Amino acid sequence: MKKIVSLIAFIALAALQTAGWRSPGPSPHSGVSLSSGTASAAEGKTDVVLWNVFADNSDTGVFLSNAARDFTAENPEIKVTIVGQGGYDAVAERLEAAAASGTLPTLAIIEETFLGRFHPRAADLSKYVSKDTIDNYQKSLLASSRINGLLATLPFNRSTPVLYVNRTLFDRSGVKGAPSTWDEFAVMARKLSDPENGVFGAGICWDTDAWIFESVLYSFGGEIISPDNRTILFGRNDIAANVVKLFQNMYNEGVLFNPYIHQDDPWAVIGSAFLNGKVAMFLGSNGMFGTYEKLMSEAGYELQLQTHPAGMDELSVATGGGNIIMFDSATEAQKRAAGRLIEFLARDRYVTEYAALTGYLPTTVSSLETGVIKDLARRSPSYKIAYDQMRHAHRRPLTKNWKAIYKLLTEDLRRCLTYADTDAASAMRDAAAACQKILDENPD
Repeated sequence: MKKIVSLIAFIALAALQTAGWRSPGPSPHSGVSLSSGTASAAEGKTDVVLWNVFADNSDTGVFLSNAARDFTAENPEIKVTIVGQGGYDAVAERLEAAAASGTLPTLAIIEETFLGRFHPRAADLSKYVSKDTIDNYQKSLLASSRINGLLATLPFNRSTPVLYVNRTLFDRSGVKGAPSTWDEFAVMARKLSDPENGVFGAGICWDTDAWIFESVLYSFGGEIISPDNRTILFGRNDIAANVVKLFQNMYNEGVLFNPYIHQDDPWAVIGSAFLNGKVAMFLGSNGMFGTYEKLMSEAGYELQLQTHPAGMDELSVATGGGNIIMFDSATEAQKRAAGRLIEFLARDRYVTEYAALTGYLPTTVSSLETGVIKDLARRSPSYKIAYDQMRHAHRRPLTKNWKAIYKLLTEDLRRCLTYADTDAASAMRDAAAACQKILDENPD
């Protein structure tokens, strides 16, 4: 067995779990001011400023910098500035501050559910991006791009929860295939567990915004909220409670690794355990596949991605990641220029390059037919698993109150696993009632 991945090293990795980070590179825009993107009169150019959710020296930061260079070579009358912001919450809070001071950028990458917060300030992208380009995006990934008839965002760095499998541990235990249902997930977890060596058959982390819980709920046919964002639905039947009970029971049986009984960040804890061969399978973002695959190989394990388990006949899962939004405060010239930049990034060359670099989903229909994506899927079936799962995407909660709701929900979910004798039905009913109060007191 090669070197074991340390917990300290993984904490830094896990902190970037949803960012799709892989490795640092040069920082071409270090020190760029957080300007709003006014016309560069001295240069005679139209300024377009894009706030990137990722750091400038991340894979995404370097990719966008290189793409912006190519774009300006074709469009010398446009100046593009990419500004890294260091995380979904960070960019959201800075956008709120920029809106208050009248200094919003032209474009920004926002987590898809933040559309509920920012759509009143969004430009209608159907006016600035061609119909052919819009129609070429994966329809399932557009499910969280429209609100109140407005096309407010378009997909960029998108992901979906997939099942991460340590194939080496499966083979050692004589477990064939992978679970396609949650019942099979529990059965296989029992077979994969090896208490004497501290190996758990499975693990679960609800995520900081309840993304994983949300996806498991959808896979059983459950719902978080009504399409009009007025009614909390997860407390109206037993589906949410049964999801929680599934994992409580597995933990009580000793076959589920529970990161919530540890003091450190749950993603850091479960990720380290998985990379060190102590967890055989767990749900995580496909956007981290490249990083995990490298680290697992270094530790002497074979990593595979498998389809998200289903609790009903027709699979339905959450998607995640970021979409590009254009702000209506930009000048008309900036909006036209920004629309051209979005169309440029939607070309097959850049969609496929980004997917291959990061592990994020190819966001367009035509990109799936390119040699790059077909070669990736041929060389690693794990890529194809994530690509095929796109068609099962479920619309996300798009209320402006989603952050307040998921913070409350995540705390209750954490408590249900920290204290696994907590009555799941009562916990979910109480959480739903509290979330409904948030909606009632601050309607969209």
